[in-house]
Amino acid sequence: LTPVGPKFEIDKLARLGSEGVDLLMADSTNAELEGYTPSETNVRAGVEEIFEKAPGRIIVSTFSSNINRIQQVVEVAVAHGRKICILGRSMKNVISIAREYGYIKIPDASIVEESNLRNYKLNEICIICTGSQGEPMAALSRIVSGDNRNTSILPGDTVVFSSNPIPGNGMLVDRLVNNLVKQGADVKPVSYTHLRA
Repeated sequence: LTPVGPKFEIDKLARLGSEGVDLLMADSTNAELEGYTPSETNVRAGVEEIFEKAPGRIIVSTFSSNINRIQQVVEVAVAHGRKICILGRSMKNVISIAREYGYIKIPDASIVEESNLRNYKLNEICIICTGSQGEPMAALSRIVSGDNRNTSILPGDTVVFSSNPIPGNGMLVDRLVNNLVKQGADVKPVSYTHLRA
């Protein structure tokens, strides 16, 4: 009931129900967990803490469709004076469209192209990318495997997985995390289950 973006229109949902809707089908990766999912607004504190403590680059991997999560990361990155580099085709496409329609607000001066990353200190960079589910062709996996010609994992990088593994992706995510750690990255979770602990 307390999203980061526009308020949830529960009255509209109730009205649709009274108009004769017989079935609502929805899915949730946390449907089997008891209790309530904390508000998306709670995630911000975890993101803030990571940005305050990270000594080098911060790489945040999340779903490109999670506009509100991306906006929170952007706001924290800008507040900490970090340039934002966007990697992954779907992430670039979604952020471009979301900026065009005003759902994501990033100052133009805060965006840096991947080819210009070398012009900044490591602690001045935040990379937002795809690959939180360990997909082999996603941006984060390509960085880790050395398939990205401009960016590789550096010791001291902080890599944030800002989503829980979807059931069935656990092994892919574990393999990716193991490879990140082997390359010297500090891997952090920022998710609802992280906040429950």
